[in-house]
Amino acid sequence: MEQILAPPPPPQTSNLPPQETWMMVTAVNETLHNALASDPKVIMFGEDVEDPKGGVFGITKGLSSKYPERIVNSPLAEASIAGIGGGLAMAGYKPVFEIQFIDFALPAFNQIANQIATLRWRSNGAFKCPLVLIAPCGAYLPSGGPWHSQTAEGLYAHLPGLQIVMPSTPHDASSLLKASIASDDPVLFLLPKHLFRKHFQAVPDEPLTLGEAIVRVEGQDATAVVWGNCVEVAIEAAEKLAKEDIALEVVDLQTLVPCDWKTIQESVAKTGRLIVVQEDNVTCSFGQAIVSEIISRPESWDVMAAPPQLITRPDVHIAYHAILEEHILPSVAQVCDAVRKSMRY
Repeated sequence: MEQILAPPPPPQTSNLPPQETWMMVTAVNETLHNALASDPKVIMFGEDVEDPKGGVFGITKGLSSKYPERIVNSPLAEASIAGIGGGLAMAGYKPVFEIQFIDFALPAFNQIANQIATLRWRSNGAFKCPLVLIAPCGAYLPSGGPWHSQTAEGLYAHLPGLQIVMPSTPHDASSLLKASIASDDPVLFLLPKHLFRKHFQAVPDEPLTLGEAIVRVEGQDATAVVWGNCVEVAIEAAEKLAKEDIALEVVDLQTLVPCDWKTIQESVAKTGRLIVVQEDNVTCSFGQAIVSEIISRPESWDVMAAPPQLITRPDVHIAYHAILEEHILPSVAQVCDAVRKSMRY
């Protein structure tokens, strides 16, 4: 069987201009400016992406004023966004298209699943589809409800040939977006809305590549594997547990497909305990896939000191009411309780 994905592009740095803090939304916007300036084949198409709105979250603000023929509003038709993007990618362009919320992407599922993700495989590598679909995702913002608060990564990770990225910091979002645009395969680039306008301290640029996890917090007692909004939850839990002399290691996947199994395995081998934290719902989720993969490996099973724990949203819709939303999403307290439970073994 031929490899479905092409080799990853070279590691990328963000090259963001120096300043004291960055927000993810401005880092992505800056990266898109640079991509458009450096490659005339980069084009954008999506709902309200033109100025003055620049997208529902301002991700593309200022782009159409500078590149009016390459940043174009789409109709409210996600199937058209994905279908046109796939066709242009096959024609040699680099489409970076936006879907307003990942919740709205299901009308485009046929295009993504049956056309975009399958092209390399069904052409035996003769054709490629280097498309980036940017989609804001996630909850932890009250009153989004079931159509504005999903992450849905488990649904799309099920599609061979489609890469899934979900960064958690501005610099990593910039570096991974550059890597995604440079990739020869389609990428679903999920941006956690809760982190959009959070100010992050500027950090030195580290080259990143697709499929590379980052250890956010070092520890030796337990491993938390997280991505997106749940990175913040796990880091806060690690800080709280440190006061109890429990060292929680936090592994931020950043890229779900391809997944950095090596980093997960090395961390679990060190700690002997695995806690996976996700905001997607539980059944057939990526979190369940991680637990299944790790415990099915003899090298993991032999070092496990406790059963793995999965902290996740149950199989319920995200409520409009802020208190109900908070109740069903993973919390710092849940992560801490799961780690303490693992430490009893």
